Amino acid sequence: MELIFSSSALSFIFTAFAVSVGILVLVLNLKQKPSHRLPPGSLGFPLIGETLQFLWALRSNKAQEFFDKRVNKFGHVFKTSLIGHPTVVVSGSSGNRFILSNENKLLTNSWPSSFLKLMGKDSVSSKSGEEHRILRDALSGSLDPVALQNYLSQMNAVIQDEINRQWKGKDEVKMLPLVRHLMFSISSSLFFGINDTHEQEHLDKLFDTVLAGTLSVPVNLPGTSFHRALKARSEVDKILSSVIERRRSGLNSVNLDLLSVFLNFKDERGNPLTDKEILDNISLLLHAAFGSIISTITIMFKLLSSNPECYQKMSQEQLGIASSKKEGEEITWNDLRDMKYTWQVAQETLRMFPPVFGGFRKSMTDLHYDGYTIPKGWKLLWTPYTTQTKEEYFLEPEKFRPSRFEDEGANVAPYTYVPFGGGIRVCPGCEFAKMEILLFAHHFVKAFSGYSAIDPHEKISGNPCPPLPVKGFPIKLFIRE
Repeated sequence: MELIFSSSALSFIFTAFAVSVGILVLVLNLKQKPSHRLPPGSLGFPLIGETLQFLWALRSNKAQEFFDKRVNKFGHVFKTSLIGHPTVVVSGSSGNRFILSNENKLLTNSWPSSFLKLMGKDSVSSKSGEEHRILRDALSGSLDPVALQNYLSQMNAVIQDEINRQWKGKDEVKMLPLVRHLMFSISSSLFFGINDTHEQEHLDKLFDTVLAGTLSVPVNLPGTSFHRALKARSEVDKILSSVIERRRSGLNSVNLDLLSVFLNFKDERGNPLTDKEILDNISLLLHAAFGSIISTITIMFKLLSSNPECYQKMSQEQLGIASSKKEGEEITWNDLRDMKYTWQVAQETLRMFPPVFGGFRKSMTDLHYDGYTIPKGWKLLWTPYTTQTKEEYFLEPEKFRPSRFEDEGANVAPYTYVPFGGGIRVCPGCEFAKMEILLFAHHFVKAFSGYSAIDPHEKISGNPCPPLPVKGFPIKLFIRE
């Protein structure tokens, strides 16, 4: 039988259907979360994102270009994908402030998985909250001013002896490998008491391999830098574990190195550090000393070679301190405080060539910043490359001008100059690094009236970081008569 509907019935059915659809859409919309207004940018290719472009920029000393290109295109807040994670770069001093001052409030520390596997999940750089505080307390016992003054005499003697044996009497040297050997000798001696030259050289090579893998794509296949780095880190742990066992047999002996401090440390509840925490934190500090200090010293002297008037001014300061000493009298803590211009030279080097590209954090909740929403779980990246080399923060930023830190130092906006990070994660070893840099400069000036770069146009590159001269910075030395 055929059904026949009147026009009024059809109108009623249509109206009822439309109302039902409208109610269904309204209910579904109410269940959905408000749409995010993500920052502009590109997540790049699936899985790898823009990681390859980023690593290439670091290796080519073009990290500045990587960030500038995206800031110019998308603005001061943009999204990308780095080392396997969607990442928002928040640039400028306000961006640095937002990230570095909001840890444990809106953000938590979050390094890429390759870094965590190689540096260790129990290092101070990997921990957050109370665990981070306890490990910083342990570190402070070996890196505070009192401990550093105890290291001063030994560090001074090692640097002076090394320059006398490895530098003097040679017309030409490659500065980078010599500085690398010297700084690793100091660190391995002061951190865990290894003084054997062959053992130091072996560890040096292992840490170089680990360093190369920290920001690699975390693919553990033979032939990859990550695979080589994992093997090297495993061998480092075996060596240091044997050192720990040997040291435990004489735990009550008087030692001032970092390992002794770690072995004797107990938190407020009387809990000692685990062996894994000791291994990971010693490895982290060696990583920092191995990379950051070597880079700063070598590039500092490379910049000075193109600015002889600055080297002359630094020399006058150091020779003035040396002339105040009696025969055999050592450099003191107060002498280091008087090396003001030398430290300005180092600061200017760190401004122009920061040893690290920045740091990652992870959002603990949906964040709202500058009109955009950064979803929970996304990474955020702060970087010195959006402040330290910018005209809006530093006059004539392309020029090497150490005196700016005397003339303009008081006017540098907070979170603008951040070579050592900031907030609760400011580098715990920055004063240790400062002491090494100043002592090296002092003994170099005492030994040599000057030097010249064999290749003044030598390029700087990273593997992927820190930045280093690609040929090792060969120089001609002029002995001081």
